[in-house]
Amino acid sequence: MKRRRSKMTIFLRELIRNRKTFIIWAVISLVFCIYALALYPYMYNNMDIIIQKAPPDVMKAFGMSDLNMQEILGYFGGYAYQFVGLFGAIFITILAAGILSKEEGEKTIEFLLAKPVTRKNIVTGKLLSVLFYMGLFNAVVFIADLILIESVKKSDYDMKVFLLLSAGMLLLQLTFASIGFLLSVFIVKAKSIMPAAVGIVLGGYMLNMLAGLSEKTEYLKYITPFKYVNAGDIIRNGGISWVYLLIMAVVVTGCIAAAYILYDRKNITV
Repeated sequence: MKRRRSKMTIFLRELIRNRKTFIIWAVISLVFCIYALALYPYMYNNMDIIIQKAPPDVMKAFGMSDLNMQEILGYFGGYAYQFVGLFGAIFITILAAGILSKEEGEKTIEFLLAKPVTRKNIVTGKLLSVLFYMGLFNAVVFIADLILIESVKKSDYDMKVFLLLSAGMLLLQLTFASIGFLLSVFIVKAKSIMPAAVGIVLGGYMLNMLAGLSEKTEYLKYITPFKYVNAGDIIRNGGISWVYLLIMAVVVTGCIAAAYILYDRKNITV
């Protein structure tokens, strides 16, 4: 009972510690959603001109060449979806990458370990806080996107595809969160958290852009989570490839399991 209470205390403590970070990233993402979708009526009337002026390689790199940008979901997938997905991935990776190392960096780990709580309880409480904020972030963005799309749409759209895109954004963040969570076992210095987390996400985003440029670089799609939930593929195929789902499942379970094992064995500096 004491350990369960301690686990909940850790969870609630992390929620309080990270609420400002969540609010900042949620506001940034909401502002971008409003900005991007508010442009849709103008873009709708001038889409042919805009597409003609856009370099083909740029359209391919950003995954827009396979999308009908005049349709609301095509526009959403090519613009708001991928950039808000990027913001969300950066937010959750930064959060996850520092979640286990904060006490070591702040020299408070000795106080935490002195409580009636195991290291596995610590990992579980902190992991739950990451998952909570990830779920809350996606819920806020989902509601905002739905309201905005309904407000600016020019025709009906497939709700199933919209739900799949929303699920894709969640899976993208879950994949990066698990990588960041494993990384947090090794990172101790607070100054190293943000560069490492942002570097991983932006690296994945750049690989996704390179994978879409030509057949020679297409193999890169298997090593970047952004490609696994590519908007063009989801809209065109009506779902996410089982191969990508399997890769994400392996990455998520592998990283989280490794984090539990390695943190339990870690020689923690007090």
